[in-house]
Amino acid sequence: MNMTLEKKEARILIVDDEPGNLEALVIHFEDTYDVLTASSGKESVATVTENTDISAIVMDIKMADMDGIEAARAIRKISPEIPIIFHTGFPGDYDENEIDIGEQPFDYIEKLDSYTKLNRAVRNAVEYHKLKQSSLSLTEYAESVFQMIGESRAMQEVFRIMKKVAPTDGNVLICGETGTGKELAAQAIHENSPRSDKRLTIYNCSRRSPELVESELFGHAKGAFAGAVSERSGLFEEADGGTIFLDEIGDLDLDTQAKIIRFIETGELKRVGSKSMRHIDVRVLSATHKSLPKMVAEGTFREDLYFRLSGITIHLPPLRERREDIPILAEKIKARLIAEKNLSEKIFDPDAVKILTDYDWPGNVRQLQATIENLILLAESDIILAKDVTEALKLNDVPAWENNTQLSLVERVRIFEKSRIMESLKRNDFNISASARELKMDRSNLRKKIKYYDISIPA
Repeated sequence: MNMTLEKKEARILIVDDEPGNLEALVIHFEDTYDVLTASSGKESVATVTENTDISAIVMDIKMADMDGIEAARAIRKISPEIPIIFHTGFPGDYDENEIDIGEQPFDYIEKLDSYTKLNRAVRNAVEYHKLKQSSLSLTEYAESVFQMIGESRAMQEVFRIMKKVAPTDGNVLICGETGTGKELAAQAIHENSPRSDKRLTIYNCSRRSPELVESELFGHAKGAFAGAVSERSGLFEEADGGTIFLDEIGDLDLDTQAKIIRFIETGELKRVGSKSMRHIDVRVLSATHKSLPKMVAEGTFREDLYFRLSGITIHLPPLRERREDIPILAEKIKARLIAEKNLSEKIFDPDAVKILTDYDWPGNVRQLQATIENLILLAESDIILAKDVTEALKLNDVPAWENNTQLSLVERVRIFEKSRIMESLKRNDFNISASARELKMDRSNLRKKIKYYDISIPA
């Protein structure tokens, strides 16, 4: 049997209670596929139960003991991923539109039609099943190996590229909005590379002076500048043999960009204030939420550095572009938090899931995680309702304090402080004394804050 399976495209199941029809279909398909047969609805269910490698089913509808529709429903409970093609000789006895809406078969073919239609339906069903199985395998691989979750087409492409590039030594540029998981992707690539036994050094390039960046990345000699009281190695040296991840690389100034391109091209660096060169072997992973091609066109990012970094580019999609992943992510985050904090089980009301799915998530996965944590801690019952989600989204409105770069530091602190006070009050049933103790604040000071932020306290 194994030899047969190696030569055939796939295994299919043909179900028909008419011996002549069954034999004719077997003869027609056996040169291309490994064919299993069943002469009744009940037998087809048993066959699927015993065989986990069926790629498509051709199902007669009108059968004595259990018709094809009943059999299809039973099979979907066992193996919902197998595409089923209804094949009927009594089209007048069944309403094709009703079957299409109610059963959603892969296809519906009449026995009076030519075998061409049935051939095409079976071929398409087998290909669909292969793609589905490949997608499931990649999803499972990504979750177990990369610790990343997503069944959407966009994330399948991300996982496919990561799986290919992780074992290589190429530089990788990871693009995506704030909170999409760029650092997580970089960690996954490093941990599944030949350099995984060496160090992964992470450096955020944003909001730092050029002098500080150069010193931290390349190191400095004693006396190189005021305050350089001793010699110091840089992060490139510390990552020797391993990987360095330069987050928000689009924030680097042009002079530092020039030094990095020279290092990438030669593998040699010179500490600030030193004359000696050092050879360093480092894989460079970088990330940005900015459009580097646009910056190249504007002259704010070096073209040669962009080409060196972007030989392999991974685009992490925002949550609003992969909404089908939001319920899955919410469940995974919820389960992890409940296990970590040893909390009682909670479930999402369907309306709550819809609000989560429809929301645009400007802060992406990071914001979703903060929101789910609030829901787990603050929900008043074991069922998370739509109103709970709405309130939690107000507490974690990322554009208000994290994702809005137009706000001043003082404004961000105020919004953050208000959200944390509201969280504590809800957690303590609006008991001001209990919240004051939790927040390590004087009770009178907390009352002033509540008044200042116009937080309503229920009677």
